[in-house]
Amino acid sequence: MKRIENQVVCLVGSTKPQWRQKYREVLEKLTLMGNAVFTVVWFRGDFDGDFEARRDLMERVHFLKIRTSDVVVCIDRDALGKHTRMEMEYARSIGKDVFFFDELGRAKPT
Repeated sequence: MKRIENQVVCLVGSTKPQWRQKYREVLEKLTLMGNAVFTVVWFRGDFDGDFEARRDLMERVHFLKIRTSDVVVCIDRDALGKHTRMEMEYARSIGKDVFFFDELGRAKPT
């Protein structure tokens, strides 16, 4: 069983506004376990302008966060979309363990 502590963690998941609170909860819990946590900066609707126009920059930066991290954690199984799946596949392809937050402490990486 895996308990993530004292590691660099990258959170992934949907950037739809309804997931904002879940990101905060997972960020707080992982931080209180002694981890340094990378997370998303923007959610759709956070600024005036086209979210999609910033997607390329956000993806490049997020992939850098994944490469820098020890482990990747998806905030929730229901927060999976095309981009989140792509990030998780990339993380696995470079040898990073990938977990769903609700499974930490009782499951092996996905």
